[in-house]
Amino acid sequence: MSLRQRLMPLVAKLITSERLQQWRRAFRESRRKLQRRPHQAVFYFRIDDPYSVLMAQVLPRFARHFGITITPRVMLYLDQQMYPAADMLEELAPRDATQLARLHDLDFPHNWQLPPREVSLAATRCLLKHEGDERFWSLAAALADALWRNDHDKLEELLTEHGQMPADRAQLALEARRDQFLKDGHYLTGTLQYEGEWYWSIERLDHLAHRLNDLGLGSADWPLPYGRAKRARLKEVPEGLKGKPLVLFFSFRSPYSYLALARTYAMADHYGLNLKIRPVLPMVMRGLSVPKAKRFYILKDAAREARLHKVPFGKVCDPVGAGVERCMAIWPFAEKEGRLREWLRAAATGIWSQGINAATDNGLKFLVENAGLDWNRARRWLDDDSWRDHAEDNRNAMMAAGSWGVPSFLTENTMVWGQDRFAVIEACLLASQADDKD
Repeated sequence: MSLRQRLMPLVAKLITSERLQQWRRAFRESRRKLQRRPHQAVFYFRIDDPYSVLMAQVLPRFARHFGITITPRVMLYLDQQMYPAADMLEELAPRDATQLARLHDLDFPHNWQLPPREVSLAATRCLLKHEGDERFWSLAAALADALWRNDHDKLEELLTEHGQMPADRAQLALEARRDQFLKDGHYLTGTLQYEGEWYWSIERLDHLAHRLNDLGLGSADWPLPYGRAKRARLKEVPEGLKGKPLVLFFSFRSPYSYLALARTYAMADHYGLNLKIRPVLPMVMRGLSVPKAKRFYILKDAAREARLHKVPFGKVCDPVGAGVERCMAIWPFAEKEGRLREWLRAAATGIWSQGINAATDNGLKFLVENAGLDWNRARRWLDDDSWRDHAEDNRNAMMAAGSWGVPSFLTENTMVWGQDRFAVIEACLLASQADDKD
């Protein structure tokens, strides 16, 4: 094992350390007080991003409740290498936003239409002109509503009334902001930055709310249950829901797949669902790049979510390459033995919280035996490459259903992306059961 491989779990443990996070927060707060700065956050808003549209509806109430100032920063152009399937995200994001809006009682048109780029640019230039105005939030809501409803008359009326930043100035500002955004360490709009940490979309505002509560700001009676989408409510089980299919597309290299496992099993067991877990190769092993800034954000965000859900996490040994392949090769053996659930838990826990190197025989043996499997029988499956065809079939099925990444969940007719959408998955399942009655 190389020095880099030996050091990786220790470095990852340091990066994801809760103690280090607390020290950083305390340092930032001390510096803020010394500089006599108010509590301020920056919101990166993009009008053709559905998650930005929802956040813009929530943040004025959030700011008032906690007594902080939120400064909007209008964006439009993004670094495309951060979005390996931008066309699929364009279709999935508004569908997802429709579900989230329903869950949080927010506004997003169910009859949405993807806005043309030139129209988004016109609306963005208008917002750039009024970025420092108190009416920014109401103007952003009105422009976004008209944009996503494809209401040209209303949009034209708003642009005529409020004007736009000149095209050349807007172009320079938007390009410079894109570049600075990446240097600052992020890539997703709909994101809030507060004192050194990033909070993407409504489902991360619970972390910031707790942080602000700890500083004595606001109260625990938040305006919205910001983390509501992350957990299923596990309601009374309708008879017609038993046996309904639920598919989880899973990757051993995805920390979010690991974080989703326990809640997936809990929901499937509670409702008596027919759960099928379909493994796919990670994006980087499918020819898709994951830039450094993105990897670091995902690691730190996953650690934050792991603490929330009380999932062990942090001492990570990246299984990319041979580690993933060997875990995939054991998959059909574990399934044949009736211990697939145990294998997934043991392997994912070992990779993401125990620093086990699945690319080595000693590491893989440890994981296999932790799953209650026989190592001597399991190791024979390492020479069988038949899992590759199944992995490719799974990838094709995932892409055909409308997703490119994991974890993704497929009910009978709805694709849901992300480990922080269990309430949405549950709502889709219950809605399908109600439709069957009709």
